[in-house]
Amino acid sequence: SRKIREILIGLQLLETKNYHLITKEELNERMNDETDVIPLQNALGEHNHLRNAILPSLLKTLSLNQHHEYPQNLFEIGRTFRPGDSETGVLETEKLAMVTCHATTDFTQMRQLFGSLMQSLGLHVTVKECDHPSYIRGRVGNVYVNDTKIGIIGEMSPSVLENWGLVVPVVAMELNL
Repeated sequence: SRKIREILIGLQLLETKNYHLITKEELNERMNDETDVIPLQNALGEHNHLRNAILPSLLKTLSLNQHHEYPQNLFEIGRTFRPGDSETGVLETEKLAMVTCHATTDFTQMRQLFGSLMQSLGLHVTVKECDHPSYIRGRVGNVYVNDTKIGIIGEMSPSVLENWGLVVPVVAMELNL
């Protein structure tokens, strides 16, 4: 992950670090997503769920930093959590998420950033169009290495941007590492 960080910083992205805890609203409702989330038992505050994706944290960061100038191109490497067959009932996954946020960002720009990263890592990937409620139909695809799905890339849907109070287009990508 150190090499990935160095490559992305070289591509003019800023690294962020967010908490693993987030609200269910931020994980599901604001993302137009119904993926299972893991609530904490005996949580004291509203941030009472383990994140199952990094992207909601990056959108929250963009939402809270709209007063700063654009472009805002961010990435985060961190852990996500999902229900699974383990001693604790929780499986941890290391992921990379990237967002580009400015008036002229589009799928092509993210695809070029992603392509540069993959080429630098010596990986050959393919992107196959898919549907996902967080993204604009026709501008989203699943990412594969060989025949294994490792992530998703696409332009965020206007309803997701509105849910976060964002008025500038956002293109995003999230991958399992």
